Amino acid sequence: MFALPILALQPMTLRAEDAPSVRWPGADRRLEIRQPFGRSEIVLGISSRTAGAIDSLTWEGRQFINAFDHGRELQSAASFDGYGECLNPTEAGSNRDGAGQASTTLLRTLRMTARTLETESQMAFWLGPRETLGSCSRGPGPYASPRSDYTLTKRVTLGFGGVENAIEYVATFHLPRPHATGAFEVLTGYMPPDFSQFWTYDPATQQMAPLSEGPGEQPLPVILATPDGTHAMGVFTPDPPRGGQPAVGYGRFSFADLPGPGNATVKWNCVFRESDVPAGDRTFRCFTLVGTLDDVRNGIEALHRAHGAAETRTPRAERPVEPAPASGRAGEAPPSAIVGEALFVGAEPRCNAGVVTTNPGHMQCATRPIGSTVKTDPGRGAALYVGLTAGVNAGVVSTNPRHLNGDTRPIGFLLPLGTGGTRVFIGEQRGCNAGVATTNPMHLNCTTIELGSTHP
Repeated sequence: MFALPILALQPMTLRAEDAPSVRWPGADRRLEIRQPFGRSEIVLGISSRTAGAIDSLTWEGRQFINAFDHGRELQSAASFDGYGECLNPTEAGSNRDGAGQASTTLLRTLRMTARTLETESQMAFWLGPRETLGSCSRGPGPYASPRSDYTLTKRVTLGFGGVENAIEYVATFHLPRPHATGAFEVLTGYMPPDFSQFWTYDPATQQMAPLSEGPGEQPLPVILATPDGTHAMGVFTPDPPRGGQPAVGYGRFSFADLPGPGNATVKWNCVFRESDVPAGDRTFRCFTLVGTLDDVRNGIEALHRAHGAAETRTPRAERPVEPAPASGRAGEAPPSAIVGEALFVGAEPRCNAGVVTTNPGHMQCATRPIGSTVKTDPGRGAALYVGLTAGVNAGVVSTNPRHLNGDTRPIGFLLPLGTGGTRVFIGEQRGCNAGVATTNPMHLNCTTIELGSTHP
């Protein structure tokens, strides 16, 4: 994901409009709540520009939120039925709202106390009617209006159970109709790129470990921090998924190379997924915490103790298309990409089905073309290798240069997530599909992680 032509939209000059019942305290149509913590205070702000989505969070005068456009912020979104961004109600607004002052989302109600905020909004669709991107595998979404009939009610509370740097975020999505599947990004935080150190923390073992930039999800709380650890922000939920559903996914993503002032960003999220989703209300809760790296780690541990151990297990790798920034959410392959090697995917069951390869006759079974690699790293692109050792890894594409301890050669890079052509995943389950590139997010009924997309 990076700067793309679709995002070269002129910022809207309209002023945001809210429901007549909404009353802001000042002419700037902003509102803040505060909570003392440590040497300073946590200040959380919302505005009419983002329809009540949180667009500012500071501590010690440091801004934790990137609000460059209406796809960033500290906000909620959802996607349904495999449409990705083509059926993606988004709290702060739409892609076409850009960096302007208007939001397609309608803020319906606004209430506050000294430490709490409550809003209700009628969410925008991220993409307009009949718009589509490379991430929309099913084509345009089934709607005719830029503003959805999905509503979001949220309650935000500063401080929880004596944990002063915790922010409780309770989101209720009202669904006007049932869906086969739903991916609820209950809370995501887009941050300035100087929060460049990624961590996981396991409150059950009290162990913290470095985490790659991803992109991807895993089952432990995520913390993003400055290199010196003086400022950090993390996410935690004590709530297990509903019966039979995949474990909660904690994601992390880096768009630190996006060009232009204020455009570069990093993000984390807290995602619940469900199947056979009925119409009506779906309520979820996540916490975000700010302070130093130690403050955030200690806060997550305190919340874990207060709520008891939540169930954790490896989440299914299938992810909602992220509400990534409007300057880098999803789109088409960059015109400057230099085409690398052609890629194919096996199409014959009980032979090579789902395996990505450079050999159109892989295992002497049928394949189909899925695009190609690109020769140079487009920024956050996954490097790929193809196996060379007969009877071991020959023809199999992998991210591992020593896949199955066989020889390989480099074949180029994928485009970043959500861009380009066919989505590619990598198997992560030992003894099943580990290291095998595939187009099937549940290849061999084992877990995978999405890597990116082919050049179309």
